[in-house]
Amino acid sequence: MELVEKIRQSLIGEGTRIPTSFGEKPLIYADYTASGRSLTFIEDAIREHVLPYYANTHTETSFTGAQSTAYREQARDIIRSAVNATDDDQIIFCGPGATAAINKLVDIMGLRHPADTTHEDQPVVFIGPYEHHSNELPWRESRAQVVVIPLAEDGTLDCDRLEAELTRFASRSLKIGSFSAASNVTGVKTDTHRVAKLLHAHGAVSLWDYAAAAPYVAIDMNPAGDALAAKDAVFISPHKLVGGPGTPGILVVKRKLMTNAVPAMPGGGTVLYVNPQDHTFITDPQRREEGGTPAIVEAIRAGLVFKLQQDVGIAKIEANEKDFRARALARWQGNPAIEVLGNAANDSLSIFSLRLKCETAGGMRDLHYGFVVALLNDLFGIQARGGCSCAGPYGHDLLNMDMRTSRAIEKEIKKGHMVLRPGWVRLNFNYFIDEATFDYLLSAVELIANYGAGLLPYYEFDSTSATWRYQGRAMQLGLPLEDFDFAADAAVGSNGKARQPAFEPSSDLPLFLAQAREELTR
Repeated sequence: MELVEKIRQSLIGEGTRIPTSFGEKPLIYADYTASGRSLTFIEDAIREHVLPYYANTHTETSFTGAQSTAYREQARDIIRSAVNATDDDQIIFCGPGATAAINKLVDIMGLRHPADTTHEDQPVVFIGPYEHHSNELPWRESRAQVVVIPLAEDGTLDCDRLEAELTRFASRSLKIGSFSAASNVTGVKTDTHRVAKLLHAHGAVSLWDYAAAAPYVAIDMNPAGDALAAKDAVFISPHKLVGGPGTPGILVVKRKLMTNAVPAMPGGGTVLYVNPQDHTFITDPQRREEGGTPAIVEAIRAGLVFKLQQDVGIAKIEANEKDFRARALARWQGNPAIEVLGNAANDSLSIFSLRLKCETAGGMRDLHYGFVVALLNDLFGIQARGGCSCAGPYGHDLLNMDMRTSRAIEKEIKKGHMVLRPGWVRLNFNYFIDEATFDYLLSAVELIANYGAGLLPYYEFDSTSATWRYQGRAMQLGLPLEDFDFAADAAVGSNGKARQPAFEPSSDLPLFLAQAREELTR
């Protein structure tokens, strides 16, 4: 079986149906930008080969300790190879995604607390126009001065402005550029080589947030024959890769940045020796920065999902995504009721943020993104996401919102008027989805754009949960955890048998589409 097909068939939850206000619908996951989905063969490998020999890695004398340590270090080596890192690049597993990785580096570099420096010698951090909050808020809360580089006219990072700002702050002893490799909103990619070379030419450090991009592009810490294009650190959220749920964040960082005498999180596993009066930290920066009992199984899983990505091949992933993106644009751009945010001509991941319109007496008006997400779920079973995608500043640019309007909206939101929060509908086409699912997603968006407004009278906005509900009904969720009966309920355990899918995409999705069309057009 071809590997992409095996991934498709091994997604845990694939072929499942979910209850909605319009009956059972196929679970169609289109929210991979937020998080990946688990795979049976990854979890089987962990259950069969890793968990039987699990132990804390802080010993190698016992077999289980040695085996767990070996697996974890092998995972580190797989990731090192995947990102073209050298022995000078430290691979550090750390907490919840890229957020933890960025905060870890802020602490390692001693930028968390105010220092005895004059304003003229204050560190400066340049960030981009389409940062996730994870690559903006930690810098805002650091002692560094934050300088935002705006969008160029074509919707990409303005490199001319970056160069001008680097020149303006040339006298600062520590200059840092921390940029997203790609936007998690529009998918627009950054020319990482060009920007890294520009930063290094001006004596700045080159840091990269790969949370959105890592599942779909190559990460090259050390481009061959071009030392200036090297990356000093990258931040990765492996949970966004397919198979990735239950993995830790990853910080890949050059040793030269790790000059801190005290680890960011002192504790067990970080010391060489402790006596009643003082202690000595270990010198290995990877071990020193992974204090406490590490996320052992989680780190091993991260290695496995990166191995899977490399086995599939980045070239194939990029080719499939490029094809899906081009065909989606060809379908949607001709529809006046569908607005694709961002410059569609830019080199981008297959991530789409949309605003759907409806015709009124006063002209075309936006359908609330939360209402659209509710219709995608209720009528089609499609799992998408609405809101600002944790990229508020970029959203202001995309929605042409000035600060006066923003402040007015913020004031109303603080009063509890959550319906006024700006946003859009986001979904993506992952490289392994089949043709029937791809067409189903396209058609669902088109049907809602054309007919969705007709269902507005049947939906209510719940300001407490900030969600839209059909006739105010609460969503039907699964069995509460407290009701799990491990002794009696066979459904809670695993009998080792694969479940039969509740639907087959090529034959059943057209039927579900017809049902949704009937509801929308009746």
